[in-house]
Amino acid sequence: MQEITTGLWQIDEIGDNVHCFLYEWRGGVTLIDTGYPGQTETILRLLRQRGYADHNLRRIILTHGDMDHSGSAAPLKRATGAKVACHTVEKAMLEEPKRRRTTWPLRPFLWFLSRFPGFTPPPVTPDELLVDGQELPEGFTVIHTPGHTPGHIALLHKASRVLISGDALVNTRHQLRPNTSPFTPDKENAKRSVWRLAKKYGDDIDTIVFGHGPPIRQNGGKRLKALASRLFSTEI
Repeated sequence: MQEITTGLWQIDEIGDNVHCFLYEWRGGVTLIDTGYPGQTETILRLLRQRGYADHNLRRIILTHGDMDHSGSAAPLKRATGAKVACHTVEKAMLEEPKRRRTTWPLRPFLWFLSRFPGFTPPPVTPDELLVDGQELPEGFTVIHTPGHTPGHIALLHKASRVLISGDALVNTRHQLRPNTSPFTPDKENAKRSVWRLAKKYGDDIDTIVFGHGPPIRQNGGKRLKALASRLFSTEI
């Protein structure tokens, strides 16, 4: 794990392809995303290494329902008793993962993968449904960022000036950009979500962490605003 800021840890032990995050606060421990199916024991081991019992994991916040972000949510919920939280719109996808929308070229590929248990996250019923602008006890502000999925959220911790972007943004191949991959069915809405993040919250951000790619530890808000200006050809 690498410490991003006080209390916030990026979990790298689940592989190089995707990240999830552990946040320590006065109410216990909160996990943001869970990685692929099969990561339960790895995450619990890291939790114990930090000196926590399994039941100290109080909440699992899912930025969205994709397999690589929610794949271990159900077994972690069973093992720890943690409450699972997601955006209201994402509830249906978590309860029925095969409802995930994607672009037409990928549908045969995803259908094929769904035949194999390891590539389909087990359903999980959220305990808490979140809405845009909601302030959470951990200090996070919920930001609805649809596009990659309809109920995708980012989390802003204003006190530490950290944005957990989920898949609303990616930072791969040394480039910050919106997630307009083939796995994003609504690319225009994904770009609008980047605009809104920059316009409304850009001045509140220094550090950005991602589901995919290394963290930006300085001037994250400035880089986000520059990205939005390039996308929409207007200065923010």
